[in-house]
Parts: sequence; structure tokens; C-alpha cells
Amino acid sequence: MKVIDASALSAYLLREEEFEEIKKFIIEGVISVGLILKEVSNAILQAYRRDRIKIEEAIKAFEALNSLLNINIKIEDQEALIGESFDIALKGEVSIYDALYIALARKHKAELISRDERQVKVAKEFGIRAQYI
Repeated sequence: MKVIDASALSAYLLREEEFEEIKKFIIEGVISVGLILKEVSNAILQAYRRDRIKIEEAIKAFEALNSLLNINIKIEDQEALIGESFDIALKGEVSIYDALYIALARKHKAELISRDERQVKVAKEFGIRAQYI
């Protein structure tokens, strides 16, 4: 099972570039931290507020997010990862938010799927398989 971050899930829900490739991973099942719900919900709101999507599309994307939870996306407790995430953030010079996904991938010895080039680079520096999509 792969770890998905908010950038990849947002791209899928908002039908951005490469969303079809991301869809394959979601169908197979992915894991993530609880933070993803807040980050993706905010990305949907920002897309609406910046006139990239209509209100109906925002509602549909938010409903799709909720329908994926605990079916295609398994959410794991992020509090248990905070110490390791802090260490990764400090040494890798990324945000604690990005480091949480990296720490989860390390915990599960899983590949990280992301649309954040910097996060993918840092994950690889920490010996974690990571794919930029």
C-alpha cells in the first residue's frame, strides 16, 4: 500500500494534471495521516475562491473526499509520528506537514505519492521510495 499526500489527492479530486494516474493508486487503496482531510478540504475551497472551479464542483469534490475515507484511503494516527516528523522537518528543511507523510511512508516501508517535488526529494534523501506524479 502506498502513502498519498494532500497534493496528490487534491490533484485527483480537482481533476488536475495526472489525475488518472493518481486514480489507479486510490483504487488500489492508500494510507495517509489525518492532516490530509484538512489540507485537501482547504485546497478545494481555495480552488473555488480563486474561480478555478464552480461551487457545484467544490461540493462534489468535498463529497468525493468523504466517500473515499476508510474505503480507499485509510487514515492513520499522526500523533505517534510527530517526533520522527519533527526530526525529518528539521534535517530535511521541509514543513512538519510534509514530514508527516514522509514519516508515515517510512513507518510502513511504503512508497510516497506526491505532487510536491521538494517533498519527494527529501523523502528520497531519507531512504524512502517516493514518486512525483
